[in-house]
Amino acid sequence: MSRKAAPGDPLQWLVVMLVLLACGALVGYPIAMLVAHSFVDDSGHLGIKAFGLLLTDNGIKAAALNSLFFIVDVTAGCLAIGVPLAWLVARTDVPAKLCIRGAIAVAFIIPSFINVIAWIFLAAPNSGYLNKVLVSWIGLAAPPFNIFSFGGLVFIETAHLFPIVFFAVAAALANIDASHEQAARMLGAGRWRTTVTITLPLVAPAVVSSATLCMLDALSSFGAPAAIGTMANFSVLSTAIYGLLTYPPRLALAAAVSLPIVLFTLACLWGQQHYLRRNNFVTVSGKANAPQLMGLGPWRYPALVLALTLVGCAAVLPFCALVVLSLLKAFGTELAVGNFGLQHYGAVFDDSFTVLPAVKNSLVLALAGATFCVALGITIAWLVERTTVAGRGIISAVVMVGYGFPSIILGVGVMLGYINALYGTLTIILIAYMARHLPIAFVFVRTLVKQVSPELEEAARILGAGRLRSLIDITYPVLRPAAFIAWLLIFSLCLREQPMSAILTQSGTEVMSTMVLQFIEDGSIEVAAAISVLIVVVSMVAIAVARIFAPRQILEMR
Repeated sequence: MSRKAAPGDPLQWLVVMLVLLACGALVGYPIAMLVAHSFVDDSGHLGIKAFGLLLTDNGIKAAALNSLFFIVDVTAGCLAIGVPLAWLVARTDVPAKLCIRGAIAVAFIIPSFINVIAWIFLAAPNSGYLNKVLVSWIGLAAPPFNIFSFGGLVFIETAHLFPIVFFAVAAALANIDASHEQAARMLGAGRWRTTVTITLPLVAPAVVSSATLCMLDALSSFGAPAAIGTMANFSVLSTAIYGLLTYPPRLALAAAVSLPIVLFTLACLWGQQHYLRRNNFVTVSGKANAPQLMGLGPWRYPALVLALTLVGCAAVLPFCALVVLSLLKAFGTELAVGNFGLQHYGAVFDDSFTVLPAVKNSLVLALAGATFCVALGITIAWLVERTTVAGRGIISAVVMVGYGFPSIILGVGVMLGYINALYGTLTIILIAYMARHLPIAFVFVRTLVKQVSPELEEAARILGAGRLRSLIDITYPVLRPAAFIAWLLIFSLCLREQPMSAILTQSGTEVMSTMVLQFIEDGSIEVAAAISVLIVVVSMVAIAVARIFAPRQILEMR
């Protein structure tokens, strides 16, 4: 029996039709509507008027320029912090490496739109507690920090994204065959020269890839720019698009603004792939030698202090500030025992308050999104790896397209595609979540499908089991660990998703992430902190469970 499904197999064609329908509804149709709307003017006629406005609208031009400076500054900051920290942890004898890694992971788990709350608490120009402490202790004439500034926004986003560079470069440094560096040392190069001329060039793929991800993540960031930009009176492209969708909506211009961002994203991804294909970065041989750690000598503990200071500012300090703020009765009051309480958490679960419906909506969407993504991901992975149906590669590419689009752009496409039928419902938000996070389930499951011999299913078929029964009894038990990890990660990501939620939610369909932004704008920052603590804790628990139970091959996936 062939390991592939027979051409006339009705189950195969049923699956193909369902997958094509799902991929079209989730990704293909929204993207097509995004492109189509960019060529339609406000009167409904075809034209390029919207693109002309891109060159004449001063607000759009200012937002584009701000976005350019923003992504350059954030990417440079992530590289400046992430690469040295990765080298310090992977290639030196600095102590407390596990502690450093753990704090950096926490910095990435906390979304930037939540981080902004903590830094408002700490570094607001007049009421920030860190400013108050420094002015009181040192006697400064004016507060030293102002988080309500473009520099403050760059700092917040950099503190959230530098872990991408750190983990990518640290993994690359750990995989380098040490014989390359040993050869340089034998030819007379010192440790520092070897590091600069041999080690760093060999980790160039990790540096380029992680820098690209940081740049694209910064470009699509919404929560922190919305909060800081409102206070500091500036906008970036993501917040400008959101503004175009508020009343009165300018859908054509929003779509036209989105297309250059899509093209920029595709250009970045193409440039990354072209660079990696053009250069040879093979560094792991059949007999790889373990890297020799560099002894820092008297600089060992100063380096540790520097590393802990960096990760403390990125993770520990803001998370502690977030918890303190969520317990404080009112922002600006003295940090005394009598001023702490749980009333803000009580408001979250109060039926008469607006937060509880948002919590319920978030949980429903996260549960449904994770479950549907995993079920569809398993189906698509089986179709791609176990059948000979024409167009399998196209299906795989369409699935992955959603992950390459900035969240806010994908949200615009989904809104344009379903605005007449589903706008103002939880269903349209679910569609957006699935379009964004389906690739995670697909990649996780496909990795293990490749490792399962199709002969196992064929043996079950020979013994009389139907195709569905053989999949359930033979293949699914092997895929279950990957499916479980993917479900947890998607659940966590859906719970904290904000850019798409901000565009698609309406009265009655609010979610936790949009409520955080709403409470910040309304001045109820303590309640926003309480909601944020819940989001962070649930996300940490989900990711911790994923790491505990994930098979080794899943944890090592790139």
